[in-house]
Amino acid sequence: MQLSHILAIAVFLFTYILIVVKPKRLNEAHAALIGAALTTVFLLKPTHVLEAMGISTPEMPVPLVTTWNVVIILATLMVISTLLDDHGFFEYCAYRAIHASRNNGERLFLYTFLVVSLISLFAGNDVVILTTTPIILIFCRNARIDPKPFMYVSFFAANTFSMPLYIGNLTNIMIGDSYRLDYFGFTGFMVLPTLAAGIVNYYFLKHIFRRHIQVSFDAKDNGRVKVKNRMLVTLGLGVLAAVIVLGGVANSLKIPISAVTLAGALILILFERRPLYRLKRVSWNVVMFVIGLFIVVKGLEVSGFAEYAGEVLFVNLNDNIMAATFVVSLISALMCNLVNNIPMTAMMLSIFQHPGMSPDMNTAMAYSLVIGSNLGANFTTFGALAGILWLESAKRYGWSTTMTDFLKIGLFVTPIAILGSSIVLALEILFLV
Repeated sequence: MQLSHILAIAVFLFTYILIVVKPKRLNEAHAALIGAALTTVFLLKPTHVLEAMGISTPEMPVPLVTTWNVVIILATLMVISTLLDDHGFFEYCAYRAIHASRNNGERLFLYTFLVVSLISLFAGNDVVILTTTPIILIFCRNARIDPKPFMYVSFFAANTFSMPLYIGNLTNIMIGDSYRLDYFGFTGFMVLPTLAAGIVNYYFLKHIFRRHIQVSFDAKDNGRVKVKNRMLVTLGLGVLAAVIVLGGVANSLKIPISAVTLAGALILILFERRPLYRLKRVSWNVVMFVIGLFIVVKGLEVSGFAEYAGEVLFVNLNDNIMAATFVVSLISALMCNLVNNIPMTAMMLSIFQHPGMSPDMNTAMAYSLVIGSNLGANFTTFGALAGILWLESAKRYGWSTTMTDFLKIGLFVTPIAILGSSIVLALEILFLV
């Protein structure tokens, strides 16, 4: 290992420690930007910084990730999802599902899983968790039932069903952009692996909590929740549907997907007529966090560490697609719980894209990383931002779970979900590509 490798790793680890420890009230964005500054001073040239931002240079005409495109997609999707959230659409869906259960515990468990899964497809796991957690806890308190089964199944569903869409999760966008994946092809590959993981999660969690799910209960809440602004919600849903479809068209025409999401966000901002409020609802700290991380990870790439790590990792895999999909999915999922899924994905993108890899193996690496970066959040509560938000939101309503309890469930269910998902993915690559 060379000195440049050691320096790049040292900066990365220092940045990670700042992100986790948060000394003197530093948040994740501050930590990432400090790491980016150190990386720029000690490891990068000005052209390297441009490449980290996704801008072409003579040395790298095609950057690893078009970071500017990823960042715009992230911010504009936040505009769309927060508008739907603010005007009560997600809350309405959750309440309708809860009361459709007709006081049957098993039906409530199923409907919670289905509704959270459906919303996660289009809104992302973070928004869904923040919206549905209070609803579940308030309903369970009023009905005098144990919220634990419903809290766990909603959390696992949110992290699982953010996999199928290119724009379903930030890590999906990063991977799709870096590997230049086909927009609709992404969904084509990920639907069946997602369903495999979802089925495992649902039935295993139902078995684990079989004694906690009441056969029947008496709900006191009438659940009459209405959408606050039907016109804006209808427009928001129309824009979201158009973004999903036109994103694929833009991708096939080599137009940045950010052009589509930006147009959709601008339409909603203009119709809502609250531009400052809507822009304030964007998590700009997350945006800056992502930008800083890409610069830090560029240091790993420039130093040669990423190539070195790739050679070590792939020396024993050869072209064994079945082994590679499971190993890479599991490694990346476990790594989420060491460095969180966003920095893990940024780091792994520079490691997994190894020169000389066959097209099928390249495809396996990309979609295995999608599986790991999403399902890794179900190992522990700190594998992704979603877990932190889930616990913080739940504590405000008087509910929590111990790390021991979560680990018992996560370490039992998630490896099986990853195995099922990766086997389906490997079979798709072997027989359908």
